Amino acid sequence: MSDPKANRFRMPLLVALAAGLALGSFWLLEVSRKAAETSAPGAARSAPDYYIDNFTFTRMSESGQPLYRISGDKLTHYPLDDSSEITHPLLHRLDKDKPPMTIHADRARIEDDNSKIHMYGDVNVDRPATPMAKYFHLQSEYLLVLPDEDVVQTDRPVRLVLDKSRLNGVGMYANNATREFRLNQRVQGTYPPRAR
Repeated sequence: MSDPKANRFRMPLLVALAAGLALGSFWLLEVSRKAAETSAPGAARSAPDYYIDNFTFTRMSESGQPLYRISGDKLTHYPLDDSSEITHPLLHRLDKDKPPMTIHADRARIEDDNSKIHMYGDVNVDRPATPMAKYFHLQSEYLLVLPDEDVVQTDRPVRLVLDKSRLNGVGMYANNATREFRLNQRVQGTYPPRAR
């Protein structure tokens, strides 16, 4: 026969043990769920996931020809929006059918699968004189480069030198593929007289 006093102590002890196991299981489940969320490959992170010092990146065409090369002192990649920040970027156009051109700035931001390059701070575009084209220099504080479309544009003041001509204005759009160029406002220019 069982002792009624022993059953009185055994029953609350079993209930407490079952409640402790249930709470412990719930706690372990929550810890596992949170660990899985933070380690999931698709988990969004705002911190950079990698850095590259003194890098060079070459973009190739579908036919395997180099289109442009971008280099810089440091590249920092952000996985949240798949963008990159570059310190002291230098962009070289490598299209053999067009005159060589370089663009350099204090910093740049690359986004949209490398199709948009935002150049910031003392942006300079240089194209040396060639048999195909005259000397060209552009200076601004910001320039949006769309390398796949061969377009550069800005909403900021620009200073241009084309051979011996000078142009200043605010806002610019240049499409090298279609040869379209425009300054949007406050345009001033100096053109040398034509040789007779």
